[in-house]
Amino acid sequence: MKIAVRYQTIGGNTRLVADTIANVAGVKAETIKTTIDEPVDILFIGGGVYAWTIARNLKKYLENLDPDKIRYVAAFTTGGLMGATGKICKIVKAKNIKYCEIKLPLKVFFKNYGGITKNTVKLNEKQILKVRNFAEKIIKSLAPKNEDKS
Repeated sequence: MKIAVRYQTIGGNTRLVADTIANVAGVKAETIKTTIDEPVDILFIGGGVYAWTIARNLKKYLENLDPDKIRYVAAFTTGGLMGATGKICKIVKAKNIKYCEIKLPLKVFFKNYGGITKNTVKLNEKQILKVRNFAEKIIKSLAPKNEDKS
């Protein structure tokens, strides 16, 4: 199964989540500056939440996805329960790309938020477990039933 992880971030929170997902999937997380050039079974994609929505560059990236190259999208955000994962899914649905019903809206906050300083946050053990469980559940649910796991 081919898996890709893409993310958009300003302060580094979403990168931490993407790196954790990529670790579970055995791939490298890359920013949305990296296009999807080969077909993938699962594209884990996420971003932060800004003014109650996803960033414009993430929206543009989603709108430019090639539906012939992506079997499923699995959405994650680092803004908590603000509906941003649903916005990601709405855009990919309009592109006729299937999306996973399981989403990950993880609430992560900056230290010294007013300054928006990069790399000021670390995921705690509970958050890491939540992210790992999300990735494992998606991968397991979409893996071909006859795929050899050895």
